[in-house]
Amino acid sequence: MIKQIPIDKLEPGMFVHDFNHDWKNPCCQDKDPNAFKGSRFIRSDDEVRAIIAHGIVSLYIDSEKGKDIETAKSVKEIEAELEAQMLALDEDDDIRQPREEVHFNDEVNKASQAKDHARQLVGNILTDSRLGKQVTLAPVTEAVTQMAESMFRNPDAILSLSLIKKRDEYTFMHSVNVGVFLMSFCRSLDMDEKKIISVGIGGMLHDIGKMHTPEAILNKAGKLTDDEYAIMQEHVVFSRKILEDTPGIEKVSVQVAAQHHERFDGSGYPLGLKGDGINIFGQMAAIVDVYDAITSDRCYHKGNPPNLALKRMLDWSKNHFNADLFQQFIQCVGIYPMGTLVRLKNDLIGVVIRPNQGNLLHPVIKVVLNAKSKKKVKPTEIDLLAFKDKKVTNTKQDFSIVGAEPNTKWGIDTAKYMNAPQLYK
Repeated sequence: MIKQIPIDKLEPGMFVHDFNHDWKNPCCQDKDPNAFKGSRFIRSDDEVRAIIAHGIVSLYIDSEKGKDIETAKSVKEIEAELEAQMLALDEDDDIRQPREEVHFNDEVNKASQAKDHARQLVGNILTDSRLGKQVTLAPVTEAVTQMAESMFRNPDAILSLSLIKKRDEYTFMHSVNVGVFLMSFCRSLDMDEKKIISVGIGGMLHDIGKMHTPEAILNKAGKLTDDEYAIMQEHVVFSRKILEDTPGIEKVSVQVAAQHHERFDGSGYPLGLKGDGINIFGQMAAIVDVYDAITSDRCYHKGNPPNLALKRMLDWSKNHFNADLFQQFIQCVGIYPMGTLVRLKNDLIGVVIRPNQGNLLHPVIKVVLNAKSKKKVKPTEIDLLAFKDKKVTNTKQDFSIVGAEPNTKWGIDTAKYMNAPQLYK
């Protein structure tokens, strides 16, 4: 049985099923010489001490392959608790209320153009930075403003495009996605437009310091040495210095870049800041940076589905993120974020294409499969909120969500159903 245990219960003779620490360095974990990944049998106290030193606070053991702790909760129990915590957020009075917006389908093309422009701009800026050129703020502000304006017209349109993640463009798209998620996060907290744009600029440029990491280290195949990994971590310091030297940059933009690898329990870098010693925008950036990274496919791992990513981060938020702020992030992206595959009680399988703000348990989905017959159906958009209060006389009429489904189980590429066909030409 797979069980979760606190790190102080780990001992030789146990079999670690999952080290439960994708939060550590999701963008470069494969290069961390001390990273603990996969599964292994623990043979010595030295191994235990090394795992503790890495900052891991809880992990999963397989009781059938090693020593057991009878009182430890099973992974199913943990999953059920996390699911209950997420579902309880739908009852929170602080969930943002629906606003008058442009229809999703009317905005998605404009959102795509704004985001594509931002991606190209990020590529140019990162290239120029590697050549030692100073960042010119005006075009960045213009690009971020265009994305912000699209978000204000309809936030779901531009967020839906964050599901389109190509491995060969990860560096560029991650920067843009962090900017977009941060702006949406700020908007959900009712921040003013000027602040939202400043935070978006910081998000879009948060990794610019990587262009000053030696290419031999940045592009090295396999693990880095301890010294090389320390140099890799310095990209945060470079990002801060570059932005501080950018004429006209707002302080909040610099804080986003300087603190996005800090962690609430003090286990982050470069300064090991803790709790409220981390600026609120640094705390938000840490959440968004990890969320986008662990939902992205990389050469060394398959991205987590959005709903599963939120569950894992909710677990980690007990230590590594501001728990209250993370719950607000869930309210921002939805309990079932766009791109989540869900199963209904009538056995239909659908892709969440946008949330219903103010009612997180009843998103808009696109039905694509019948789980009972295992046959694809004509993709049909259904607003589950329309069925919320309807009387159900048989199972076929029950459109309530049973839960999220793993994409791999059904072989469905959820991004292809996100109402953005121009992206697949």
